[in-house]
Amino acid sequence: MRKKISEQIDDKTAMNRVFYERRNLESLFKAYPSLPAYIKKCMSTFPDLPAITDPHNGIELTYGELEAGMAETASGLQALGVKKGDFVAIFSENCGLWCMADQGIMRAGGITTPRGTAAPATELQYILEHSEAKYLILQNEAILDKIFNILETHPLTAIIMLHQKGERAKKGLKTPTYTLEELREIGRKHKFIEPDLCMDDISTMLYTSGTTGNPKGVLLTHMNVCSQFPSVDEQFQAKPGEKTLQILPIWHSYERTAQTYNLLKCCHLHFTTIPSLGKDLLSVRPATLMSVPKIWDTIEQRLIATLKKKSAIAYGLFIFATTISKQYVYHRIYSHRTIPGGFALWKGIKKCAHKAVQCLLAPGHFFFLKTLYPKIKTAAGLNFRGSISGGGSLPMHTQLFYEGMGVTLLEGYGMTESAPVLTLRFIEEENYLGSTGKPIKGTEIKIVDPKTREKLPRFKKGLIMARGPQVMKGYYKDEAETQKMLDKDGWLNTGDLGWLTDTNHLVIVGREKDTIVLSNGENIEPLPIEDALLESPMISQIVLVGQDEDNLGALIVPSEEALKAANTEPDKLTVRIRTLQNKELRDLIKKEIQTHIKNKGNLKSFEYIHQFAVLKDKFTLDNGTMSASGKIKRKKVIEQNKDIIKEMYKKK
Repeated sequence: MRKKISEQIDDKTAMNRVFYERRNLESLFKAYPSLPAYIKKCMSTFPDLPAITDPHNGIELTYGELEAGMAETASGLQALGVKKGDFVAIFSENCGLWCMADQGIMRAGGITTPRGTAAPATELQYILEHSEAKYLILQNEAILDKIFNILETHPLTAIIMLHQKGERAKKGLKTPTYTLEELREIGRKHKFIEPDLCMDDISTMLYTSGTTGNPKGVLLTHMNVCSQFPSVDEQFQAKPGEKTLQILPIWHSYERTAQTYNLLKCCHLHFTTIPSLGKDLLSVRPATLMSVPKIWDTIEQRLIATLKKKSAIAYGLFIFATTISKQYVYHRIYSHRTIPGGFALWKGIKKCAHKAVQCLLAPGHFFFLKTLYPKIKTAAGLNFRGSISGGGSLPMHTQLFYEGMGVTLLEGYGMTESAPVLTLRFIEEENYLGSTGKPIKGTEIKIVDPKTREKLPRFKKGLIMARGPQVMKGYYKDEAETQKMLDKDGWLNTGDLGWLTDTNHLVIVGREKDTIVLSNGENIEPLPIEDALLESPMISQIVLVGQDEDNLGALIVPSEEALKAANTEPDKLTVRIRTLQNKELRDLIKKEIQTHIKNKGNLKSFEYIHQFAVLKDKFTLDNGTMSASGKIKRKKVIEQNKDIIKEMYKKK
């Protein structure tokens, strides 16, 4: 049974809370000189429990075997010359041996510097040169082939291959190359000397995937990372032996924290991929899943598509049921929340109206909650004890879908520069949909005016600033950018816009740099409008545009369902055609825009979409318009489609 959301909280109470929480965090981690020491202690409790199952690479390890591997890897790296403060690069996707290499580096005193294998070779070269890494760990022969020419000119002390032998490197490079097993053998023969580490030392450097220029190296200390875990544990409450699914890029700070937390709690980590996700949800039946909005949307869409293919009756019943449940949850939210501004009497009437609709929908919702949804969740492998979405804004329609089905899906907020967690929802509290939760232990959040930096009151939208033990040391070799992000008092400029509720929950409304300013001076936050339109099954992706124009426009990627409905086959079009001009398709999309904008409600006249272009190509990682965590790179999209936008406004 979830607790009711806590009472209202004032600034003085929040400050007292932060003071005591920081003192308790310092006391807790006094016994551990580093993150690896903390992990070692936690893992030693259950040496016989299964730790890693990676069917894609044939890896099965218990916690005792994993601990031995970490220790031998650390010793082997030390034997090869790794010392405190050395950067050791890992170019690999998420896999069962990644954490062994990561913890081995840190135990030897090194600084883990990771990146995924899908990154361009030029970016990987930049990371090697910028970090001055002398040691490199590679996932397999494929990434070795990709950067082989770079390695011929970049001086390295050693290369370690995680999953393959690296025969080409051994034959074609002067750099000594070892398999992970050979490194561990060296470690077994070496007398390991514990490096003199402390919590304030750098543990890892994560490179941001910025939309312009070279990525920046974010320096995170052992304390930056460790300070999050007491809050994550209090809010998520993982148990030893619980099965998890690991699907996100491991060089992403969110997955790093999720995976490390699961290791600390001695969970059983199963590694999967997006194509294998549906199958693995059923075969593994995980108790928990930490993922990103794109994955949650994928699960939802695959579930709906499966039901539609299986039976028209089952599909129709499910759509009917979830429509009722989503409406029930929506009206339940607004029947008791504090609504800022306006007359008290009018607010009271609105609350009563929401309560009345909630009561009307309750019988249907609870009927489906006890009969239909348990069967659907079992059939889809969605019987999670708890789950979290992070790494981007989770659309409200997605939140309503899972909450309506009785799937506990929490949400958190943070960024690479904060290791990453800043706020989380509590698993035992009422799930505060629409918010990203409350600040974690020792963390302060304040909302300021973007121009004056004056602190704003609760319910007032402004720039989100954060301060706490998880905030980075700075950017490597970039003091100027560090000073832009961190002020003299240690406040981190998140670049996000939002507001705080009376219960200290944070609500995100968009990015400061994404705000669209029309020619009449009106400011528009695109994210809430885009989320409303993405509720349409006909719209796959959308980016609003209109900077310095008279009104708002949109670039829209239609869904497969929309293309079928309009008898449009984009694959048969020539490469030169970048927009779909089919009248039936445009009329369909126009109708969807009008319907879902109307359903959004509370929109001002200047927030309505006046023109749009239907794009042929999706926003993807390959064409540079999407990040590895599934976020659309708005500036890249606008830059690549500037001619289309110009033509669109010319026709208005």
